[in-house]
Amino acid sequence: MVLSKPLQQLKDEHVELMMDMNLFYDIAEEIDFGSGNDVVQLFMELYEKVLIFVDKLEIHANREENVLFPMMSQVLGMNDKTIEQMEYEHEKAERHLQDFLTEAAQVDSSLDEHDAQSISVHAVQAYATLTQHFAKEEKVLFPLAEKILSEAEKKKLEQLLQTINTAFDKL
Repeated sequence: MVLSKPLQQLKDEHVELMMDMNLFYDIAEEIDFGSGNDVVQLFMELYEKVLIFVDKLEIHANREENVLFPMMSQVLGMNDKTIEQMEYEHEKAERHLQDFLTEAAQVDSSLDEHDAQSISVHAVQAYATLTQHFAKEEKVLFPLAEKILSEAEKKKLEQLLQTINTAFDKL
């Protein structure tokens, strides 16, 4: 299905987010199977990658939650749970990422490989949640939005997204 410009933009953002996710997932896997000082060094790298990723994800999620989801909810009505499910998945992924960042911020120079491996599990859980979520958005949500939103609503969506485009592009 061909998507309108604003919906295609949201879908295209998944590509960059997935590249970042793949990077931090690969590091988390190395941590899981590694040992010694290498694991601690990799953990510091993972922490930096997740910090940057969280900023990008927040901008993307805010676009969906504050612009697309409300527009779709108006058309779908109160009985439809599609948007509620998408918001739940956003919260779940954000919770995994925050758990990672919170636990990582609490460790000090005594961080060992066991701690690094234990904390990294949160990043892996975020990766799994978001991989499934992005696929669901691309296969279900965006095509549904394309179908139910009027041309005027898509134009409004495009204008609203345009006003917040620069923040994502700067990261």
